[in-house]
Amino acid sequence: MKRYWRFLIYFFLYNPFLFAETIDCEKITSFLFEKETQIELLNLNDPDYIPLHYLLAQDIIIELNQFRKEVIPFFTECPTITFSELINKYDELRNSVQLKHDSLAHLSKKVYLIFYERAIYEYQLNNEADAAYYLDRSLQYNDTFPEAILLKLNKLLDANHFEACLLLLNTLYYETDLDREQEKQAILFTDKFYNTLYKTADSLVRNDHAAEALERFEILEIFCQNLPTAYCNDDYYHGVLRSKTGIYESYLAIAKVAEKRNNPQIAEHFYQYAKEYLEANPHLGVGGGEVREVREVKEVKEVGSVMGDVRKNENIELQWSSKEMQEKYDKLVLQALALAIKENFLESYRLFLEAKKLENCNCIKTDFRVELMLKELLKVMR
Repeated sequence: MKRYWRFLIYFFLYNPFLFAETIDCEKITSFLFEKETQIELLNLNDPDYIPLHYLLAQDIIIELNQFRKEVIPFFTECPTITFSELINKYDELRNSVQLKHDSLAHLSKKVYLIFYERAIYEYQLNNEADAAYYLDRSLQYNDTFPEAILLKLNKLLDANHFEACLLLLNTLYYETDLDREQEKQAILFTDKFYNTLYKTADSLVRNDHAAEALERFEILEIFCQNLPTAYCNDDYYHGVLRSKTGIYESYLAIAKVAEKRNNPQIAEHFYQYAKEYLEANPHLGVGGGEVREVREVKEVKEVGSVMGDVRKNENIELQWSSKEMQEKYDKLVLQALALAIKENFLESYRLFLEAKKLENCNCIKTDFRVELMLKELLKVMR
């Protein structure tokens, strides 16, 4: 590596001289030595350097051609080098750099393949970090290389990065040219992706993580609507409905717990959240009794007037600057955490929920604890 940086220093700091005006024996010797050093350091093995060194080889050829035109015709004998030695050295350097240049020209077109092969090798050695680096570099040089895309897709799916998978699947299907074997691999992965994503979302619904499940089912919905696959049926749509129903039922459950604990204000808020969610999703298959329960609470306790104030506050919030939104968000998170420590779970949940709503503006730095605490508090309150 030190030799490489010395090479760059030589290359970029060296100021080509015009020999036609004066013939300097020391300068000639220095130039030939520097070109020899630079040619030796041209790297034909490391794909990180190949594209750059291909360009450097081109520049060395230009400098040697300049040397041939400006020095050799005007050369007179020097104490340190004869004319014959000069010609021999020039020919040696010119041939050497041309060979490396031609090799680098070929390799620079295959850099993406070299990176991919390095990735495979590192994965075989279980060097995940290095392998991931080389795989990403392969795709950086050729973002439609099918083998690298298929490998990347499987790695993303193993890590449950479903949304990233979906984006890369679009590239695979619509921007690459697949041979027969690659088409088979693409079909197998498509099947694997659908099944993994559906099972993950379905499991989240069954374990009362409706909001997370909804995110997965919505990815599956986009997948089924935009990609050529025979695996999709109406399961994903049913999953979306089940997830949304789970969110609605969570609001009702919290409201009921609040009532039992004599906290009517929290109960009113969450009954109203349930009502608004149901109005936004009228296709949900929920019981009429639950709907009536929400409406009755509004009529008896006049929740509408309370939530009217909340909606006015939300409208004001939308007009705030990002800085003010961030301050409010951070304050809500700290207050919610303090309440959770005091085991005031309902109020803590309410504040975390308010913070979560603020995240929708996409104008603040979010706190990972909000999503985490909402899930954990819901478990505790149930």
